[in-house]
Amino acid sequence: MDPERTTAKTEPLTIKEIARLTGVSIGTVDRVLHNRGRVAPENVAKIQTLIEERGYRPNVLASRLSGKQVTRSIAVVMPDAEQDRGYWGLLRQGVERAASELEPLRIEIVVETFDRLKPEAAAKALQRAVAADCGALALAPIHARILRPLVEKLPTDLVVAFFDTDMDCSREHCFIGQDPFQGGKVASRLLDLSVPADRPLGLVQFDEDDEHLEARSRGFEEGCAQWGRRVERLTQSLSAAEAARVQEAEVFARAHPELGGWFVPNALAGDYAGLSERGRLVGYDLTSVNRKALEEGRLTALLSQRPSFMGYEAVRRLGRALVFQEALPARVGIPLDVIFRENLAGHEDEITPLPC
Repeated sequence: MDPERTTAKTEPLTIKEIARLTGVSIGTVDRVLHNRGRVAPENVAKIQTLIEERGYRPNVLASRLSGKQVTRSIAVVMPDAEQDRGYWGLLRQGVERAASELEPLRIEIVVETFDRLKPEAAAKALQRAVAADCGALALAPIHARILRPLVEKLPTDLVVAFFDTDMDCSREHCFIGQDPFQGGKVASRLLDLSVPADRPLGLVQFDEDDEHLEARSRGFEEGCAQWGRRVERLTQSLSAAEAARVQEAEVFARAHPELGGWFVPNALAGDYAGLSERGRLVGYDLTSVNRKALEEGRLTALLSQRPSFMGYEAVRRLGRALVFQEALPARVGIPLDVIFRENLAGHEDEITPLPC
């Protein structure tokens, strides 16, 4: 009987099957596949002919799991979990869930955190991650001016993904997150629909080196111009104490009583919830403080960028890139959720996978 007839051509071709169908040892097949050791020319020809006819795809998962040591590691560089009213803690939850799923594949996650208010701390965290010699890097690149030159010098074989914030640089990377400019425009439209037409709007603009926040503010101002709204801008420092920031905003609001609503382009929206009459304020992210303000009607709406899912997806995709050599796309877009008090209950599990 022809030995090839005993195996369907549609079944996956394994090393064991190649050895059986060509009448050689498994060791001989392995040497041909990996181009090592001496093999008789006629056996090489038989093996190569079978592979060309039937195809051969190595079982990457089995080969990775066969070792006893950690296969590779992924470094995650992000701000401290409690900062921005716990926003980064939500993102950390997603990182930890992905880490638990990758553990059977012997992928180790190394998390380096930093004080987001200190640019030099972000640079040191990135340097620690690079020194750990990981195979992949997930980075929240706030403080672009100090991080950009470091990113440009990253090892060429390092797989890189940015999350939360994108950064303009020549280094090849995948960005996992939202379009901040469009988010700002959505905020302007939400307030335009809820504020009388003759009332201008207020914008809390932070002076931090964060290209994401800057883009949200630009999008908001362009949207307001499109709707014929005047914008009064209050520039503040994120490093200032909460009480000082809120007091300054209250003084600004009293000096501009004509303002009909406000936009706060980050997770600190709940801090400013008392500025606007009838809760006409739009901000970002479903932190505990913001959730409470939304429930109490002191916020109009929150724009959610699904931070838990963002952290999860960044680590998950890097893990698959390391284990299965899957190519990373240039961008993984996260939908922008608009959350009102009326649909708040539908936004409990942020790590729900995106539809294919």
